[in-house]
Amino acid sequence: MNRTFVAAGLLLAALVVACSGDNGSDPPQSGTVPPAALPSPTPSLTPGEAPGSTATPTPSPAAAQPPQTDPPPTDVVAQVIRYGDTSRHVVALTFDAGSDVGYAAMILDTLSANGVRASFGMTGRWAETNPGLLQRMVADGHTLINHSYGHRSFTGDSSQADGLSEAERWDELNRTEQIINDLTGATTRPYFRPPFGDYDQSVNEDVGAFGYTYNVMWAIDSRGWMGIPAAQIAQRCIDLAEPGAIYVFHVGSASEDGPALQSIIDGLRAEGYEITDLPGVLE
Repeated sequence: MNRTFVAAGLLLAALVVACSGDNGSDPPQSGTVPPAALPSPTPSLTPGEAPGSTATPTPSPAAAQPPQTDPPPTDVVAQVIRYGDTSRHVVALTFDAGSDVGYAAMILDTLSANGVRASFGMTGRWAETNPGLLQRMVADGHTLINHSYGHRSFTGDSSQADGLSEAERWDELNRTEQIINDLTGATTRPYFRPPFGDYDQSVNEDVGAFGYTYNVMWAIDSRGWMGIPAAQIAQRCIDLAEPGAIYVFHVGSASEDGPALQSIIDGLRAEGYEITDLPGVLE
């Protein structure tokens, strides 16, 4: 009977172990597993833009503007003058400086010693070669005439060549004006003297359009450039004197105008003439 109880106990123990189902593993977690966090999309960058910056639209460039320059008037024609005020006993002395330095210093000394102001027809080439004398002319109160840069005939009459175009004429005038203004602060306007005295209507129109309202010719030429002696130059200039007359002389060494100047001043004053410059005779 005891054997029967033992067998029954062993059978019961085996049944209990089989029904428990414990295999030593943890049970799965209940509920839904959340998905992994996804990275936020990164906005695309414009090349050269720093991360985190806000792109600013680039404004369209403004169209390039042409230089604002006022065109010169086209209705101004230079007035040709050989005389100033003929109602007064007054004459104007003008000296052209276009070749060598010549008697320029002597002429300035003589004018200064006599208290006379004159006008000088100045080429740009002479001015840039002789800046000290140019500056003295302005300091002494003399007026300047634009006589071109290189003394080229504007019409071609004296050079037997083609005349200069409007642009070439303007270049000759502008270069001289710029040189003189840079060296002295003075201007040659409104006076122009054509090289060789060559001009026509187109020259008067072209130079007038650029502010040269006087084409300064002359009533009396000393003719010193022809090589005549100083005494003869002086006598000629005194004999031909007229009220309002504009004289032309040259500073170069080929002319004896410089040595003749003192005698000319003395002779004209003896005749009762006032001796002055272009502004003085045109008043």
